Amino acid sequence: MELSIGNVHEIIKFYNISGIKDLARLHSGYANTNFCLRTNSGDYLLKIFEEKSIEDIHHEIAVLNYLREEKYPAAFPVARSDGKYITKSLYGNVVLYDFIDGNDGPINPRTVAVIARTVAKLHLLEGWRSFDKENSLSIGLCERTISRFSSSKNKYPEIFDFFREETDFLTYPLLEKLPRGLIHGDIFPDNSIWSGDRLLAIVDFEEICTDHLLFDVGVTINGFCFVDNRLNHELKDIFIKEYNSKRKMEPRELELLPYYIQWGAHVMICWHLKHLLDFYDSRKMARLSFFMERVQKLRKKFQ
Repeated sequence: MELSIGNVHEIIKFYNISGIKDLARLHSGYANTNFCLRTNSGDYLLKIFEEKSIEDIHHEIAVLNYLREEKYPAAFPVARSDGKYITKSLYGNVVLYDFIDGNDGPINPRTVAVIARTVAKLHLLEGWRSFDKENSLSIGLCERTISRFSSSKNKYPEIFDFFREETDFLTYPLLEKLPRGLIHGDIFPDNSIWSGDRLLAIVDFEEICTDHLLFDVGVTINGFCFVDNRLNHELKDIFIKEYNSKRKMEPRELELLPYYIQWGAHVMICWHLKHLLDFYDSRKMARLSFFMERVQKLRKKFQ
């Protein structure tokens, strides 16, 4: 997607922003396109949502404004002159966020400890019931994806067989009732901003919802506790210790954690697979294969 300075002028006329100095495309997510917008008024992240519904964008903004009040480390949305946050454009719905300059999260014992405490802080927020929203990354999504296999344009027999079997394997453990609350759903190093070992912000709250807190724990361990695509047990133990220093996990959560670590990888496979059924994309396929390899290694622990 090409976005010109002229296009940006049409967007920022709704904001108290002036004097565009530079516009640079950033590494894009899998469902949006991001730009760094530098102006005389400050620096902003300009995000174009390509898939997310207007209702889901409003939900994300409401949660982020709540997190702002709770002083949670995040990049917050910037209001327009009329108090609204979403601008419709030819390219899609656009939202401006604070631009926080830093780097993706490095993986080491200190950053794992910091991210564990930060996840626990999110899980302890008491206002989560005001933002109740079903997790889109669910067993239901896996089942709907499986139902499309027979009619999909692209066929991947080995992947399909693997995905069906793994979905069956994980379904029963995920039915158990566990503590719920607000979860980010996608805390990986590239969704966090750091200055050295100091966490500046968690970003990309596109999957923010309410679900079992263990979902977030499993996903974040996938993001910060794997080295060379293998679970590093030293880093995992640091994560659990530091998380428990803020929010003590229930015994059943600890028992089910191995399943939720697999689930954290499986939902990544599911998200990419559903997009690959009709439109092949080498980047998504590479990511899917990466997580398939991870799950296969994790499954050996159960045999």
